[in-house]
Parts: sequence; C-alpha cells; structure tokens
Amino acid sequence: MLERGYDGWRAYSQSKLAMVADTFTLAERLDPDEVTVNSLHPASLMDTKMVRESFGTAMTSVEEGVDAVMRLIADPTLEGTTGRYLSGRSEARAGEQARDPEARAQLEWHARDLVEAALAMPPPAV
Repeated sequence: MLERGYDGWRAYSQSKLAMVADTFTLAERLDPDEVTVNSLHPASLMDTKMVRESFGTAMTSVEEGVDAVMRLIADPTLEGTTGRYLSGRSEARAGEQARDPEARAQLEWHARDLVEAALAMPPPAV
C-alpha cells in the first residue's frame, strides 16, 4: 500500500505487477471461448512524457508500442490466446510473484477489502 515512504516508481511497478497477476487469475476463471485476458508490456522505455522526464531518453517509439497493442488485438494467430504475458510482439515470462497462486490470492483478498471499504463510504458532497 506504500502508506509510508511513498515512491512513485515503486507504486507504478506494483500496480503493473498487480495487473499482470490479475491477468492469470482472470484467465483461469473465464471461459476462453467468451473472453480472453492477456497482459502486454508494449515497449521498453517507450517515448512518453513520463519516460522522458524520468530517464531523459526513450529506447522505443510510441509506434512500436502501438504495433504490439494492435497485434494483440487483431492478429488472427492470437485468437483464443489467454492467460499470457507478452512483451512487445513476443511472448515473455512474467515475474515470479505474478505467477504465484498464493500471492495472487492475497492480492485478490486485499483488492476486495479495499473495494468493500470504498463502497461503504458515504458519497462525497457536491
């Protein structure tokens, strides 16, 4: 939760890890004939404002990232592909925590707890 000692990059990394982990959980639960769930890291240090401000230079173009996204969306050879982690145009191996069933169960428990707490809050005054 980074309630103390907040670091933007750590928060960013943890949110990406959570999304990849959730991909594997959803892919196990959903019928692949109806829904496919995959994670995509479109490009390494893509030329975005965040990358330029943090690193000064990019390694890949936005166009390369778009190409990877479009391939995942529209390539007929990927139809029905689910529960995968892709980096660019290639299948890759996600980090150990993302694949760990116990870590994924803990993530789901914490996420459910946070959502329930948020739903119990009164709406903001307008």
